[in-house]
Amino acid sequence: MKIRAKLVTQYTLVTIAILTAVFAFVYVLTSRTIDKNYYSILSEKAFTTAHKHFEQDEVSQRAYQIILENYRKVLPEAIEVLFNANNEHHLKDSLNIYLSNDEIGTLLNKTKVLFKYNDLNGVAIYYPDNEGDFIVIVMASNTQGEYIKKELLAILFTVLFLSSALVFALSWWNATLISRPLQVLASKTQEIGANQLHIRIKEPKGKDEIAQLVRFFNLMLERLEFSFASQKAFIANASHELNNPLTAIIGECDVMQLKDYNSKEYKKAIERIQEESFKLKELVKHLLRLAQTDLDISESTLVEINIEKELIAIAQHFELSKYQGRVYLHLDKIDNAQPFIIKANQSLMFIALQNIVENACKYSDQKVSVSLETNSKYKRITIEDKGIGIPTKDLNKIFEAFFRAQNTYQYAGYGIGLSLVEKIVGQTKGKINVCSEENRGTRFSITWKT
Repeated sequence: MKIRAKLVTQYTLVTIAILTAVFAFVYVLTSRTIDKNYYSILSEKAFTTAHKHFEQDEVSQRAYQIILENYRKVLPEAIEVLFNANNEHHLKDSLNIYLSNDEIGTLLNKTKVLFKYNDLNGVAIYYPDNEGDFIVIVMASNTQGEYIKKELLAILFTVLFLSSALVFALSWWNATLISRPLQVLASKTQEIGANQLHIRIKEPKGKDEIAQLVRFFNLMLERLEFSFASQKAFIANASHELNNPLTAIIGECDVMQLKDYNSKEYKKAIERIQEESFKLKELVKHLLRLAQTDLDISESTLVEINIEKELIAIAQHFELSKYQGRVYLHLDKIDNAQPFIIKANQSLMFIALQNIVENACKYSDQKVSVSLETNSKYKRITIEDKGIGIPTKDLNKIFEAFFRAQNTYQYAGYGIGLSLVEKIVGQTKGKINVCSEENRGTRFSITWKT
């Protein structure tokens, strides 16, 4: 069953159930009121009948005339039965025609009894008099009351049927409006494939759940489109980068097969092959690291790490490298400030910071300043060099995989390091800011709010 049919069916059934309960309550309440009112009239008739038969010699002529007038006005069609209550055994046999034993017991205790006899409503009263005790029974058919009940029942059924039809029609119209965006969404999803990720669904007005669903679906398509584009660019760039050293190796081997070389020439050729093989190895290592970083970021558990200790370890690492003496570490902590602790993957954060420092050393022949600043509002790492800088037009592309600024081609590298940095820092909710001026230097700062 479709959502629209489900909504209409459930809403209509719930409405019918509520209306049925309300109408049943109204009918029962009205029926009881009619019966109660009629029994009150029967009771009045019973007492008037008793007064008519037993009070003539006890009241004035005028008072008795009033009794007779009331007697004629109240239910003139009523059936009257009178019994002498002095003979209890004979009385019970007579009363059994109309009343049950329990009702007879109640009546003999001088309590009024309301009862049903066939289609008649009846009232029985115990009437003591100076001439003796009597039982007065009055019975009549509540024709008008039964008519009102039948008419009320017919009206309630008619209203229930018309209301149900109206509710069904309105529910169908409302469900159609609600489900229309879902139908569009379902239709569009069938059109969207790997080559149609640019398709977007028109967002409905409002802020309801369906509008949110369409909005989130469009955002998902944007992410998928960006991811597919990134994958295509990655594959294209990786293929290009891998092709260069492989072509050089194959070309060198082809040349070596064309003629005989002496040992010195063979040695030089092997050195060239070795150099290209080393480049290929480094490129493959960087590609694997890039792919592994995505996996580690998605599966890693963040732990609290002390960035100050990580920076000290990085500075010591560069003291043992070809950049010995180039990295200057400066720690600037305001008094009583919290330790520079953040949640991150420790090995990945070490790689990120190491990549930025290594880039600074690579593109500068002067000292590289690494400073750490922490206070009550933020924690910040700043890495600054006096190197070649980054051209202004390339600043917004430096975090793309395989991208290299136009003034870096004479330096070894593959354009992967900063892409790793952005992914790792983004995982820790840090913000990277880059300021650079060509031939003046570059400053990277990573900030975490406290």
